[in-house]
Amino acid sequence: MLKRKSNKILKFLFFLFLCFIFTPFFLFFYYAKDLPRPEIFAERQLFQSSKIYDRTGEIVLYEIYGEEKRTWVSFKNIPEYLNQAIISAEDSNFYHHFGVDLKGIARAVLEDLRIGKPVYGGSTIPQQLIRSTFFSTEKTAQRKIREIILALELDRRYSKDQILEWYLNQVPFGQNAYGVEAASQTYFGKLVSEISLAEAATLAALIKAPYRLSPYGENKKELLMRKDYVLDRMAEGGYLGRKEMEHAKKQDLKFVEKKIEIKATDKVKEFLAE
Repeated sequence: MLKRKSNKILKFLFFLFLCFIFTPFFLFFYYAKDLPRPEIFAERQLFQSSKIYDRTGEIVLYEIYGEEKRTWVSFKNIPEYLNQAIISAEDSNFYHHFGVDLKGIARAVLEDLRIGKPVYGGSTIPQQLIRSTFFSTEKTAQRKIREIILALELDRRYSKDQILEWYLNQVPFGQNAYGVEAASQTYFGKLVSEISLAEAATLAALIKAPYRLSPYGENKKELLMRKDYVLDRMAEGGYLGRKEMEHAKKQDLKFVEKKIEIKATDKVKEFLAE
């Protein structure tokens, strides 16, 4: 009798073991069907703004754009400390994981369970890139699984620098600015290659909540606090020394005023449309 009971327990445990092993494979193949191809990132061309310059060809008088104001910038023209600031704020393990940060997901799940609602996502930069390209922001288990599958495949196919370049040219920063070049021009009136460390940390801070943390709204103080948090994270990651971090925190940031549309450009837009 005891032996028979032991056999039943062993069979049940073996069944649970098989479920544990094969369930992830089943979920992978079930949700992987009909997924978009990761190659679309290498094939597509993101829409960029049309710019109207003055007669010198150097000063931008006006930009024509739809919902997204964007100027593509190559990875080599993006300051290293801006890359480091965004990695520190959004995905500190970016160069070491395989598209998904298991520790980050586990940490986010524990936090969600603690507060009783799905707030923390634990998403890596590849996951964020996949989500903003193919999916909505709706928090569902099905979307999350599909997002993870595509992030794993994206990381397998392309270099980290290439993935980061796509992300830096796609991520929204508020004020209809998409990508780091448009964001730098919108908030600081300069090329992204010319921004300071403090300005880079500010752009990295905006990604979390670009409209709520806008420097033109009532939460500017919160934006500056998050900028300092990003600088702290950079120092913790070994990207900055303490003196450099403290100097950047004390730097006075000057945001450009919102541009007012120049009516004379209406005629130029009509001419371009024709």
